[in-house]
Amino acid sequence: MAALMANGTHQRFTRAARLALPTVAVLLMAASCAGTDDGPTMTHEQAKQKTEAYFADVFAALPQPVTAVADRDSDGWCFKNDAPSEEDGRTMAVTSRYLRGIPADHHAATFDAFRDHLVKAGFKVTSSHPDAIFLKNPKDDFSATIDDGGDWSTTLHIAFVSPCVWPNGTKPPTG
Repeated sequence: MAALMANGTHQRFTRAARLALPTVAVLLMAASCAGTDDGPTMTHEQAKQKTEAYFADVFAALPQPVTAVADRDSDGWCFKNDAPSEEDGRTMAVTSRYLRGIPADHHAATFDAFRDHLVKAGFKVTSSHPDAIFLKNPKDDFSATIDDGGDWSTTLHIAFVSPCVWPNGTKPPTG
């Protein structure tokens, strides 16, 4: 009985952890933008276009059929290094999609296609485990992740996140 309860507790914890993984993945990528770059950047709109282009490119390379469902394409905020709870005015563009209709026995092939395609495009794997792969492109600092879709056995989650950019491409004047 104790073993059964321990296993049930483990299963509930695992399920909760899997549901939180997409959010954690985006937050981990967001933490990578904390810098003090006051120089010009691409605009937020250009960054968003690039995250969407990265998604479209990798989606076309995935084993089909698969359906992409929009997740939470919200902006991320960047924070000051010396005051990590204060926003510094820069944002990150996020393109996040759930991939539905992928049988569980095809998840590995989809993970492999995602990783292989992005590595050929210049991304480097920064972390990898059975339920998630994190990559970063050293040329432009954009990040990508694919992870298990949580409780849905036929769903995976993909996200692309830009580095921190000034909304209009330049730091606004202070004062």
